[in-house]
Amino acid sequence: MRGWLAPIAAATLCLGAPLQAQDDSSARILHSVDEFLRGLNEKDLSVMEGVSAGDGIIASHRVADGKDVLRTRSFTEGLASLTSGTERFREVYWEPTILVRGNIAVVWAEYSFDIEDGRSHCGIDVFNLMKIDDAWKVTGIQYTVEPETCPEGR
Repeated sequence: MRGWLAPIAAATLCLGAPLQAQDDSSARILHSVDEFLRGLNEKDLSVMEGVSAGDGIIASHRVADGKDVLRTRSFTEGLASLTSGTERFREVYWEPTILVRGNIAVVWAEYSFDIEDGRSHCGIDVFNLMKIDDAWKVTGIQYTVEPETCPEGR
């Protein structure tokens, strides 16, 4: 049995490696998320719209006075409120987990959100994306608001 199994295993390994190396889905997905956050941080609605599909949904969760508070709004409503005003802010994420199946992807990552050079809060960002016309588009965002869980150095 060893005689015929070894060539099959070797062929499988050789064929599998190039396919994985050529798959740039994760990089393309993260590029869309990065562009979305660049647009957010620069208050540039056109950048965010360039990597979004239609009018997605933004949902946030926080605890206030010991109660869960869920807020949902459309991209139009949520992004318009963030891009208006003069307040400077910056959101960054790290160590993303990317799940992909076909034309659907999810990016899950811890993030921090600073306002006017001070930490506002941290939490978890979840970006939902779909591949549309060979481009990964953000279709929805969920995030938690956790002021007490910000890690040191982030």
